[in-house]
Amino acid sequence: MEKYWQIFEGGYTGYANYLWNEITSPNWKNYFYWLIGVSLFFFLLEVIKPWRKNQPKFRKNFWQDAFYMFFNFFLFSLIIYNAASEVFVNLFKDFLAIFGIQNLVAIQVNKFPIWGQLFLLFIIRDFIQWWVHRLLHRVPLFWKYHKVHHSVTQMGFAAHLRYHWMENVLYKPLKTFGVMILGGFEPEQAFIVHFVAIAIGHFNHSN
Repeated sequence: MEKYWQIFEGGYTGYANYLWNEITSPNWKNYFYWLIGVSLFFFLLEVIKPWRKNQPKFRKNFWQDAFYMFFNFFLFSLIIYNAASEVFVNLFKDFLAIFGIQNLVAIQVNKFPIWGQLFLLFIIRDFIQWWVHRLLHRVPLFWKYHKVHHSVTQMGFAAHLRYHWMENVLYKPLKTFGVMILGGFEPEQAFIVHFVAIAIGHFNHSN
C-alpha cells in the first residue's frame, strides 16, 4: 500500500512540475502554448470570417468556455486525475504481472512508416472518442454529464472543450488503454495526433 501512496504523491508533484515547466518554458513541443495558439487561430477566423455575422465576437459564455478549456486540459489533472491515474495504471500492471503479462502491446507501430504510425494513432483515438461519445448520448447517467457540452447557446471554438469534468474520467482511461495496445511510437507522434484532433474539434464548433 505504501508503494501506491508514494506513486499517488509522486503523481501530484510530477504533474505540478510538468505544468509549471509548460507555462514557464515555451517550446515547439509545449501542450499549453499550442492549445493557446490553435485557439487564437480559430478565434481570429471567427473574427475575420464569421458564419453567424450578427453573433458577438465575445459570444455568450465565451470566458466560461475558456475556463473549461484550461480546467479540463490542465487543472483537473493537477487536482486529482494525474495522481489517481498513475496509481490505477500501476495497479493494472501489477495485476497483469500476476498472470505473467508484461504489457498489452498488440501492435508495434514502429514497423510502419511515419505516416502510417500517425494514421493508426489517429484512427484508434478517433474510434475511442466516437464510441465514448455515442455512450454519452445513449446512457442516461452519462447524458446527465454530457448535457453540459450541449448547453452552449452560441457556437464558438471554445465550445469544443466545454464539458463536465466527469467526461475526463470516462474518456481518458480508454485513451490510455488505446495507447497501451500500441508499442514503439514516439511521444512526438502522440503530440501531433493530439493537436490535429484539437484543431478539427475547434473547427467543428467554431463560428
